Amino acid sequence: MKCSLCEKEAVREIPYMKLFLCREHFIDWFNQRFIRDAKRYKLFEKSKRVAVAVSGGKDSTTMLHLLNEVSKQLNIEIIGVTIDLGINNGTKYSSKSVEIAIDNFKIAQVEYKVIDLNKDYNFTIDRAKSRTNRPACSVCGLSKRYILNAAAEEMNADTLATGHNLDDMAQFIFSGYIYGNFESLARNSMINPPERGYKIKKVKPFFFTPENEILHYAILKGYPFIYDPCPYSSEFGSVAQERIGDMLKNMETKMPGMMINLVKTFEKQIRPALHNIYSKDEDVGKCKLCGRPTSNGRDICSFCSIKNKLIAAQLTNGL
Repeated sequence: MKCSLCEKEAVREIPYMKLFLCREHFIDWFNQRFIRDAKRYKLFEKSKRVAVAVSGGKDSTTMLHLLNEVSKQLNIEIIGVTIDLGINNGTKYSSKSVEIAIDNFKIAQVEYKVIDLNKDYNFTIDRAKSRTNRPACSVCGLSKRYILNAAAEEMNADTLATGHNLDDMAQFIFSGYIYGNFESLARNSMINPPERGYKIKKVKPFFFTPENEILHYAILKGYPFIYDPCPYSSEFGSVAQERIGDMLKNMETKMPGMMINLVKTFEKQIRPALHNIYSKDEDVGKCKLCGRPTSNGRDICSFCSIKNKLIAAQLTNGL
């Protein structure tokens, strides 16, 4: 097929836009949509210093480079942060991810920080998997939320950008409907202002960007990123989510634009209604161990609680 905008051979079809684009026009179209969404949804309004959470995967890597390239237009400074989660399980997954993240920080020439879960907090996700009944993905998610918030504050950032894409959002929304997780859905937005004692605004620049387009863009641009899946992605919960994701992708193939419509309808109409129902004034406490905010006025935050249990289990077992 020929490019819809010139006579060159198309490398990418955008079915929901009825477009065929050559390499140059796809890259330009992708770039223009990124900056347009950032401005249209005021993602970085009042932002000055943006910490980009980079896992080494295609989404966060692409976001780092794009934000760095348009930082002057948006009048923001970009810094990077990555976490060595200690997910190896015979694969060296975390080691590879951190190495690739650092490579990208150096290519982009941005200030960055690496947090080592083992050195800084005395546990790893591998050990959490073997020493608790809690799913590895649950401990990992909790750890990332806590550490990224803390790291962003320590680096004097006012905004944290994460690489969640359209497919992630569609899957999260659809799963929320199925399992009735409406309170979680009420908190899921393209922009989350600082809340419950935290200082950092959180944004998802790829909220409306399909995963396969990000992948294609990253390959065309030649960004280094890790292809390997997390070794814990085969856990039951992850498999269930993966099946929901596959179902949504099949529907997207038959109904181009379905996922974008699903997520945009949720963000514009459903989430605000859910927020009105589930928003409530919580007693914000301060963790007596780390000093960071706790929900419902608890004395110890969820992260310190699980961390202490893991450390105690390791001592008990001589690890």
